[in-house]
Amino acid sequence: MTLKYLMVTAAMAFSMGGVTAANAQTHTIGVEDPANGFTGNMFESVAPGALYLVASDGENAFQPFGATFDVSDGLDFSGVGFVWTQAADSQWTEIASQTWVVPAVTSCGVENANVCEFVGHFVSPTPWTSIALGTWVIWDADGSIGDKIVTFNTANGAELRFYSDPLPAPEPASWAMMLGGFGLVGGAMRARRKAAFSFG
Repeated sequence: MTLKYLMVTAAMAFSMGGVTAANAQTHTIGVEDPANGFTGNMFESVAPGALYLVASDGENAFQPFGATFDVSDGLDFSGVGFVWTQAADSQWTEIASQTWVVPAVTSCGVENANVCEFVGHFVSPTPWTSIALGTWVIWDADGSIGDKIVTFNTANGAELRFYSDPLPAPEPASWAMMLGGFGLVGGAMRARRKAAFSFG
């Protein structure tokens, strides 16, 4: 890999990271009570009364939206005028029409274990309006992200992904700095190898 290629790649990553950071819309849905969890309207800050209801659990037994068992997280879109379905790669449990939950205990373990809380993936043929696009966060009481919901449009319509207790991911600026560092290290190694051959 040439130094020129590495530097161009790092510059592109840096510029894309800047654009992503500038255009990202992150909205707070609410703060989860450590014991009793959180239930509320996902779009309360931009469209009060939109009835996209979400739930995120605490440590107590949690049964939102009429669930008859302890759940970890949930979505209730039954009051929305659009048809929503669960995508094939999603494993949430449907407890009523357009209402889904993640059981607190799954086949691979108990709630609040990142590996066991399935990503929810939901689709609708009706695209989101612009105010509904972005990243929506339910915070833990300690200031960390409890749950993250990402809304976006595709050629087939609207999509929503619900990440239960997501693992932290590097910010775009961090990725750009890391790629830039790789570029500089690669350039230094190449220059050192050239110097070694020219004096041999």
